[in-house]
Amino acid sequence: MKKRKLKLNKNTIIFILSFFVSILLFLAKDINQMKHFKLHFSNFFSIMYQPKDFLNNITYLQSENDSLLNQIKIISQENLNLKQRIRTINNHLDYDKKLDKLIHNFSFIPAKVINHSMTKSTHIFNVNVGKRDGVNDKYKAVINYDGNLVGKTWAVSDESTQIHKISDRNFHVYVKTDNEIYGQFSFKSGRWGVIESVSKQYENSLNIGEIFYTTDDSNIYPENIPVAKIVDIQNRRNELELYIKVEIIADLNSLKNIFIVQ
Repeated sequence: MKKRKLKLNKNTIIFILSFFVSILLFLAKDINQMKHFKLHFSNFFSIMYQPKDFLNNITYLQSENDSLLNQIKIISQENLNLKQRIRTINNHLDYDKKLDKLIHNFSFIPAKVINHSMTKSTHIFNVNVGKRDGVNDKYKAVINYDGNLVGKTWAVSDESTQIHKISDRNFHVYVKTDNEIYGQFSFKSGRWGVIESVSKQYENSLNIGEIFYTTDDSNIYPENIPVAKIVDIQNRRNELELYIKVEIIADLNSLKNIFIVQ
């Protein structure tokens, strides 16, 4: 019995060894095929994951594109602002020379409008210059950047000045045309006023669109500042003077910068 048992154990061992040897031989014989199999297997999974990688790349590119578009918008806005500043500088570059040709022997103090009066009836606004900047505490003419009359200084402090607009019913200024027809400007409403004290004998000497300028009869306003242009002329029967309706030249509602003339 012992010999039979030993014999069986030997047969089993031999079988197991033979089995493993066969497997090794099989693997050694087809090792190239195994390599190809592994390669194809790897390629298969690579192909399976390609759509996911593609979508990830698309998402990343879209994010980068959005970021670039935002940067382009910012740069475009900055470029537009820069162009506007350059245009403003070019427009205002020679103002002193231009104004000196219009108004001789006067200096011009530039100022920025801080705020307008809260009540429409007062027609006052404030600018950011005062006595420390050389503003005289006496009444002085105020013009816009095109040289048109805006009003006069009203109250001066160390750092700011109140400006009395021409668009006030209490505002009057002596004016004349290029051909020496004299009168007095008085404000009525909106952008409109009238030129008073003009004799009817000058009816044929005046034209629509003609401009009235300040005269040299004032201690406040230098001569030749544009004030208003004629929009209507009427010779009314029961009146001794011409009715001359005019439009204020300066745009008083969009003032940002002015000059004080002194």
